[in-house]
Amino acid sequence: MFRDFLWLVLVGLMVGWPAADGLAQNRASELTVLTFNVRYDNPSDTLRWADRLQEVADAVRFYDIAGVQEALPHQLGDLEAALEHMDAYGVGRDADGGGEACPIFWRRDRFDLLHAETRWLSLTPNVPGSVGWDADLPRIASLVLLHDRITGKRIRVLNTHWSHTGQQARQAAAALCAGWMGESAADEVHLLIGDFNEEPGGPVHTYLSELGTLHDAYANPRTRCRRTFGTYTTFFTDRTVGAPRIDYIWVDGADVAWHCVDEVIKWGVFISDHAPVHAILQIAAAP
Repeated sequence: MFRDFLWLVLVGLMVGWPAADGLAQNRASELTVLTFNVRYDNPSDTLRWADRLQEVADAVRFYDIAGVQEALPHQLGDLEAALEHMDAYGVGRDADGGGEACPIFWRRDRFDLLHAETRWLSLTPNVPGSVGWDADLPRIASLVLLHDRITGKRIRVLNTHWSHTGQQARQAAAALCAGWMGESAADEVHLLIGDFNEEPGGPVHTYLSELGTLHDAYANPRTRCRRTFGTYTTFFTDRTVGAPRIDYIWVDGADVAWHCVDEVIKWGVFISDHAPVHAILQIAAAP
């Protein structure tokens, strides 16, 4: 009787091995992505940067790739120091390299950096500090090309923050960014992330949707954590209901397994006026 039981256990283990191995492979092909407007360091804010820095860093640290917006030079330095396991690239939007940046962070143990650059959202994208169309400030896009050691694919990431005042500037920014991203090849995944300052149904969202190359992670994920959610919440937790969705993860070349926002609260308020937005992607190995 005992030998029969032992045999059944051994058979069960043997049968389970391939399934476990397949599960490990599925995990290996996951890519976690975050976009988070961390709010520039404004001393008059409800929660000051020094009091929320650690929580902001913790909101970023567990993702494979993260793009943040509105990071002033000292905020970027603080995050780089706190996120020792990640590399980062970002340049301020002003002509002298100061001002708000849209840095991209990535796990050092998974990715190799192949290329990085900053472009200004204007008719002269290579001119630092240039202002485009009806925007009232310089706006930028940070671009990095990464080699993913797990899947063998190249990951092209564009992190951006579009004008909050200029509709024409946002539409032009969408055209520029979509053109810079292009269409992913079989060995590539493209990620367009950031704060677009426009809700779904607007001309920017409609334009990107109709292009058919990039896909809004919110639209058709395998699972969304809630039926609906917004992303611009302000610092106050009672503003989540009906909050506009203006922060996005657009994807080409991967399937969206999960999409959600994180709610991180300290001293009764959120750690930024935007919610961190994340997605879990499934990526097939490079052919």
